Amino acid sequence: MAANGEKHEINCAIDHIIDAEMKGEISEENVTYIVENINVAAIETTLWSMEWAIAELVNHPEVQTKIRDEISKVLKGEQVTESNLNQLPYLQATLKEILRLHTPIPLLVPHMNLEEAKLGEYTIPKESKVVVNAWWLANNPLWWEKPQEFRPERFLEEENGIDAVAGGGKVDFRFVPFGVGRRSCPGIILALPILGLVIGKLVSNFEMKGPNGTKIDVSEKGGQFSLHIANHSTVLFHPIN
Repeated sequence: MAANGEKHEINCAIDHIIDAEMKGEISEENVTYIVENINVAAIETTLWSMEWAIAELVNHPEVQTKIRDEISKVLKGEQVTESNLNQLPYLQATLKEILRLHTPIPLLVPHMNLEEAKLGEYTIPKESKVVVNAWWLANNPLWWEKPQEFRPERFLEEENGIDAVAGGGKVDFRFVPFGVGRRSCPGIILALPILGLVIGKLVSNFEMKGPNGTKIDVSEKGGQFSLHIANHSTVLFHPIN
């Protein structure tokens, strides 16, 4: 499903990893660990986010309509592709809102500080396990208007300056679903384009509904690091003529 540009970036990353192994900088076990974690970061979390996205779109048919109208108006009959995703701001806002409300790895990936560090008035001893509660940063009612609501418009209105998810520009640390900086999640190069392409194509071709018009249960289930939907549901896809 990855586009040519994504494949090129992944191949370059793998080339660097293999080169580092050949130079003795990392071991074979390190290579396996890195590749497996890129796969988990890019694929499993994307699948969770995709399920959240479909559930929220079923529960908010008006969002489906807005995405569909945007695609029709902007692309004028062309297919949604990786190269034109950036022309669809409402679709992009919807993806951000999914990642905000349902952060797939709410505590991100644990890190360790090699030296003692200061954070405000706190001293963090060296070699401490450090986790960031990205979910709470993105759902704190002191920082977000009605954070419990699924409302993509917030990223086009009051939160239109937030671009940490894209890894560029000025970072707003309230919204860091992939982390930030040089140790941010490597899966971002796959996750965002795949999520955008799948949702864009589904909405373009189908109207998604729950059985008999029922809503989808969006109760959450958390694992050691993950946050995914608790109960799978049936979704009906009605082709759009």
